[in-house]
Amino acid sequence: MFDSLRARINVSKTVGILGTAYFIRRYISDRLEDAREQMEQERAAKENLKRRFSQTQSDISYTILMLLPALSEQVLREMDLDSITQELQAQSKARLSAGPSSLSASVASSVELVNAPPRDQDARSESDTSASTQSWIETGQAGESREMILGESIAPVQLSDSLMTTTSTDTDSSSNVSVPASAADSASGSESARPTKAELWNELKMLTFTRTLTTVYTTTLLTLLTTVQLTLLARGRYVRSVIQLEKQQRRQQALTPDLTMLLGMGLGFGGGLESLLGDDAEEEGDFAAGFGWGEQHGDDEGGEEEEEIAAAKYLTMTWWILHVGWKDVGERVRRGVEEVFNGVSLKTKLAPSDLHRLVHDVRRRVEHEVTFEGRERKVDFHTTLLPQTPETTQHVLTQGGYASSAQPPPRIAYHSAAPSKDPFTALLDETRSIISSPDFGCVFEACLDRATEVLLSSVESAVFSSAADTAAPGEEVRIRLAGLLPGLARWSNLALNGVPNELVDNILDVRQVAALSAIVFGRFEERFQ
Repeated sequence: MFDSLRARINVSKTVGILGTAYFIRRYISDRLEDAREQMEQERAAKENLKRRFSQTQSDISYTILMLLPALSEQVLREMDLDSITQELQAQSKARLSAGPSSLSASVASSVELVNAPPRDQDARSESDTSASTQSWIETGQAGESREMILGESIAPVQLSDSLMTTTSTDTDSSSNVSVPASAADSASGSESARPTKAELWNELKMLTFTRTLTTVYTTTLLTLLTTVQLTLLARGRYVRSVIQLEKQQRRQQALTPDLTMLLGMGLGFGGGLESLLGDDAEEEGDFAAGFGWGEQHGDDEGGEEEEEIAAAKYLTMTWWILHVGWKDVGERVRRGVEEVFNGVSLKTKLAPSDLHRLVHDVRRRVEHEVTFEGRERKVDFHTTLLPQTPETTQHVLTQGGYASSAQPPPRIAYHSAAPSKDPFTALLDETRSIISSPDFGCVFEACLDRATEVLLSSVESAVFSSAADTAAPGEEVRIRLAGLLPGLARWSNLALNGVPNELVDNILDVRQVAALSAIVFGRFEERFQ
């Protein structure tokens, strides 16, 4: 009896142990399966995120190349070098066609040269030592030809009044002379109203360096602004896709519960499912609202259409830098160039190290300003990148084809901590926050360093290297400043119109740019974790 009882107890223990082992094994297997599925989901999510990020970088490069022609048209038209060279050629041809009177003209020119201030004598002698005085290209000593520059030039047009100021023929103010001969002739029908050769040469020097460095700054700013814009839009699309995917998964889970549970709860396929999804739907609405989508934008087609309109308006803001902001940069660059190069004669022979020093000296003046207290501080370019008031914002939208509404545009809270429900305002708000951050300042400086390096290395390769054969062994290559102007003009033209574009590719290749894009793309994890 006791043996049979003991046997039954042992059997029960054995069954219990086996059952416990089975359930433990089943539990572990289920947990492992869940972990495996979670890892697969995380891997797929990372791959999707990586793919979207890579696609965004390609879109950025393509978009910049699409925008550069508009910037090129503005810069090359407002900073027209060809009109100056044509005026110099016209004066040279008129002098050669004078015939017997050329001697008296030469004497008059010599008298004018003696009476001119010292800083203009070098420029005048640079242009008058040659009997023909054909063009600034032939003045260069680096082997540049007339065809190299004029072959890629743009049709001459008048200079912008915002960058160039018409002055008298006083050589002390020659750095601000208006160049086109037609403008001078319309102001006065006499020959004396036309700018002198010394004034033209000095203006050519100033405008060449101004255009070149303006190209560096504006291309860098346009690249960074486009990077921030497309990254924010790509992040919004990614978050929206995640929300939609998660919603679909939850609905599928809710549509396939155990039938017994449904019958026991007495639920239908209407309000019952809404009850099951109520909390989740509320969380999704809050999540979407955090991106400025609002409850009405997260789920329906109308909300998606409104987001697309907001994205289009947001991209229209690029109009500002292409038509307004770049001129502010050009004016700052012009002042810096005049401060640095006013004392540098066209006959001054420069080595590559001298050119580096002069360019960086201009950069220091452009990127820094002196306060009333006498302190030097860095200049931000916020007004260059985006409009700063609701009125100017609405003006940009109008230029982009979005008619002004009857109500005034909403005032944008540039540094508001709470996200706006308006998608367009939310995008502008976050963009302003990004370009005001120290991170953006560091990235901008790194990109300017790379762009300046591209400029100087290209000029050194194209100009200084071609003159290396004429230099004595062990002697540093030096070229007159006038000989550098053709190479600088050609570089700025190629930097604005080249496809593929070496300058844009180098800026996008700066590792800080990809880091900034990654930070912007992943910022939603901090806000909605």
